Order: sequence, then structure tokens, then C-alpha cells
Amino acid sequence: MLCETMATCVAEYFEKLEKNLRETKYKNQIESLEKRLETIEKTTKKVKPKKVSKSSNKQNHDEDNITELEVLEEEKQNQIILSGLEQQLLDGILDEGTLANRHECDRELVDSLLERTSSENPRLVGYMQRGVTYHHAGLNNKGRVAVEALFRNRYVQVVFSTATLALGIHMPTKTVAFVKDSIYLNALQYRQSSGRAGRRGFDVQDHVVFVDIPLPKISHLLVSAIPNIRAHFPTSVTFLMRLLHLCSNAKDSKDAINRSLTALQCSLLAQSSIKHQLIDIQIHFHCLFTLDFLYRLNLINQHGDLIGLAGLLTHLHYFEPANILLVYLMDTQYFHLVKDEIDIMTIFAYLFTYMPWRVHEKEDTLKLITRSEYQDLSVYRRESKYNSKLFLPTISEEFRKRVDKYNSIVKDVYGCYIENVTKYLRSLNNEQEEILPFSNISFSQKPDYDNGTFEYNLHYHQSQQIKNPSISPFAGLSGLTHEQLMSNYNSIISSWDLVYDLDLSPKVVPFVDIDCRDHTNASYHLNSYALDFFKQGSEASLINENGLSPGDTYSLLLDLHLVLSSVKTSLEVIINNEQKQTTNNDLAIFEPLYKTLSNVQNIFSRNFQRQYPSRNQM
Repeated sequence: MLCETMATCVAEYFEKLEKNLRETKYKNQIESLEKRLETIEKTTKKVKPKKVSKSSNKQNHDEDNITELEVLEEEKQNQIILSGLEQQLLDGILDEGTLANRHECDRELVDSLLERTSSENPRLVGYMQRGVTYHHAGLNNKGRVAVEALFRNRYVQVVFSTATLALGIHMPTKTVAFVKDSIYLNALQYRQSSGRAGRRGFDVQDHVVFVDIPLPKISHLLVSAIPNIRAHFPTSVTFLMRLLHLCSNAKDSKDAINRSLTALQCSLLAQSSIKHQLIDIQIHFHCLFTLDFLYRLNLINQHGDLIGLAGLLTHLHYFEPANILLVYLMDTQYFHLVKDEIDIMTIFAYLFTYMPWRVHEKEDTLKLITRSEYQDLSVYRRESKYNSKLFLPTISEEFRKRVDKYNSIVKDVYGCYIENVTKYLRSLNNEQEEILPFSNISFSQKPDYDNGTFEYNLHYHQSQQIKNPSISPFAGLSGLTHEQLMSNYNSIISSWDLVYDLDLSPKVVPFVDIDCRDHTNASYHLNSYALDFFKQGSEASLINENGLSPGDTYSLLLDLHLVLSSVKTSLEVIINNEQKQTTNNDLAIFEPLYKTLSNVQNIFSRNFQRQYPSRNQM
């Protein structure tokens, strides 16, 4: 990572400078101190304390012998103790070899933070003692806290950071420098990062520096407007389940219901009145059809209470919709058929890692690999005798059947959701479907359209919209029907053909595209880093062979480690509850499932703890 490399270069520069100063400027002083220490050591060896008598009069001499030892030790310490500057010359960090503000800082705070971080990241501590450090998303909690606190305390003077500097971290500085161009450096990143420059109460003015960035790009960053804030659809399948859980288990049910309705009705979306009406209608229909979907998956009962594996599903809410498919596979007892740990790990990798293989097209530019590039990389892997598989293997036929059956339920339920929302919106007769989305040109009904013109054909097709109310009149000219839309459903592009701008993101419509298709419906290949780490337990292989960034590897593996641990813990809780049931318990289902998944979790956890022994305590 560039920020770590630059911090290393600065630290190594000061180490070389320090070594040169000890060999030149401070050579005589260091030799004098070493001779002094040698003289004291020789004097100490000549003076030997008397042996303690073992005769019957031992008690009479004990006090005299102890006193003599204490006197000798005190004289030795008085001779050896060096001043702070002298100790620094011998084996410490010279003032010329560091940027750290060691004289005006809170020494107690600095020492405690450095000591707290030293066990997990001694290299980072060494850099901070030089007054320079790095900051990125891959830092663990102790390292991140130490970097931010010591920089605010003005002990650390230089921080090389990624875009984390723009994420609201309280690290004001005098100067912000942008080093090297990147496709991720846009107007928003520039505004947020440059806003860190200038410390209130310390600096009269701030400075922003550009290094190795073209002048046209700099001009573009300075004058470009930042993008508008775009709101997201306020609900999802898991969010609705959590609201149901709140209403079912709250002591004050009326208060819980009011809170839930407030969360759904007051979505805080600052949109136009038409957009607000569209969102409001979507929420009502989405909640209705999601209840049907959850009931079909045995996640709620007829009263709306969560049952079965619903607790595990809500706990993994940040992996939606993969968490829903995982629970569906458990409920249909798919893992009872799969006994091999590698096959189970492959399933978890498909569900929870989902990292496309990308290659560098140009500097700082990545693109999905083509079929020929995939074949070339596979050949190179075999010739180089890589340990990693690089690409996730093809899924089994049985797994595909289960996924297709799950997706058929999704398309059946949410296909009706799309139809009913569009029918209701059409009934309001707001003529929104007759307006082109970008130009806002209206094709409202007029009598002066000639037969055979585009406008005439458009209105003729519009009159046939009763059969396909969800399809846009413009997309419907190609003959697209609602059945064709749902049979070839793609969560990325399906909303483009709808008459209204409905949110069909995976959190709203929990469709799982196991074939990994892009907006052109072309499949792409996934990185097998999770499966490779499960088999090898080597971070170096993931960086050198799988192409992972050193700063991202730990975070990616930690996410999967937490998923596996959550699944294991949830199953333990379920089994404990089932053992308390005297009748109709499901131990015959959950115990084999727990045994199978627990073995996978134990192997991955063992590899993770062996690779990151100092980060086990989160």
C-alpha cells in the first residue's frame, strides 16, 4: 500500500541519517560514554560482597551483610545512571532523527498509547516514534486509535493516509497533500480531505499540495461541484424483520408499534412530492409482500412473530440478501447432504465474499477480466505452481437447484409486488409514464399524431399496457412482457424497463445472482481468496497470488470469520433452547447441522488465529 511505503521511506531516511550522525558528529561523545561504562563495569567486578556466614552466629551477621549489599548496589546505580541525552546518544532516537514533538506532548499519554500498540504492531510504533505514521482501513482498532490520538496530540507530525482521511475522522492538520492521481480522487474526496487542512486556534491559513497530479485534473477538482446526496430506499427484508421482532418482544407493544410505523412512514427522504409519493406507495406494498415472502420461508408465523432461523438471519443483516439464502439452505436441510468442508466453504465464499477478479487496464484502473485473460491467468497459475486456486470452482448441480428454487420464490412474490405497485400508480393517472426520464419530454395523448409515427405507435402500445402494466411504454415497443422481465431478471438492469423508477436493489428484492452477471448479462469470475485461506491459512499467498491489497486482507478475512462465528453461536443457542423443549423438538435437524458447520468454523478460526495471533482480542 502506497501510504505504508511512503511512511517506510521517511522512517528509513531518518534511520540512515541517525546512523551517519553517530559515526561522525557524535562519534567522540559515544566513545567517551562507552569507555565510561566499561570502567564502571570493571570496578563493579573487582568489588565483591562478603559471603553470608552459614555458622551458628549467622543471625548476628545477617543485618551487616544486607546493609553492605545495599550500599554496593546504590554505588553501582549512581555510577551507571546516565542523563537522558547520554542514553539517547547510545541507543535512543536522536532529535535529528525524528519529527516527533517530544518536548511539548503529553508524555504519559504518548507512552501509554505506544505501549498499548507495541505488542500488535511494533513497526507502526517505530514509525510513530519517528514522528511519521500511516492510516488506512486495514489498521486494527488499537493502531487506529493510537495514530489518531497521537496526531491530535501533535506528537506525530506526518500521516500518510488513504481516503479514510475524508471519512469524518477528527484529524485536523496544517497541510494536506494529494500524492499521485487516482480514479477514486473526485471532487467529493477532494473537498472532504482538503477540509482537514487548517487547525482552529493554531493556523492562520491552511495549505493543500498536489504531487504528481496533472494540472487539468487539479483544475477539475477545484471547480467541480460535489454530487448530490442520494437517499436509499428506507426499508429492506431484514429491516422489516427487526421491526417485527421489536413489536413482538417489547414490554410496551403500543410504543413499539408507533416507533416502527414512524421508521417506515418518516423516511427522511428529501425528494419532490412525486418521488415522495412513489416511495410511500412502495413501502406499503413492499411490507405487505415481504410478510408473504417471510411466511413462505418459515421465518414468521401467522401472528408475525419470528420463528426458526430468523434470529440468525437478522444478526447477519449487513450481508443481505446472502443471509436469507443461507437460512433457506439450512431450512431445506441442504447442509445435511454436503459433508465435505471444502464444498461448504465454497458455498460460504459464493454467498459472503463475492469479489470479482479484476486486472489493471491502465495505471490505477481496474476492469473485469475477459475470457482470454481468464485462460491466460489459469495457465500462468499452473506454470508458476501457485498454491491458490485463484478462481472459485463451479457450483454443484444440487446447489444450483436450491438457489433456483429460492429465486423462483423471490420472483413469484416480488413480481406481484412490482405489478401491484405499477397498477396502483397508473390508477392515480399522473401521466408520469408518458414523460421521458432525461429530457422530460411529454408524449401525452394528442389527436394530431399521424398514423405510423413513433408517437402514434407509442400510444398504441400504451393502450395495450393493461396486459403488462409494469413495463414502460418505451421498453414495451420491443415486445417485452412482464413474464419475460421476471424470467430473465437481473437486479442491475431490470428496473430500467419499468414504467416507474422502482428500487429493485438486492435489499429490496432479495434475488441472489449466483452466476455473477454484470449489466450486459455477461458472467464474471470470482476471487477464491476465502477458499484458499481456508485450505492454506497464508496471508502472503492471498497478497502475492490472489492479488489482494495488504491493507484489505485482514478486514476481508475478519468479515468471513465473524460470519462463521455468528452462525456457530446462533446454532448453539438454538440447540440449547431445543433441549429445554420436552416435546416436538428439532434436535435431529439442528445437531447434524451444527456439527457440520462447526467443523468448518473451527478450521477457518484456527487458520485466522495462527495468521493473526496478536489480533485475536478484538
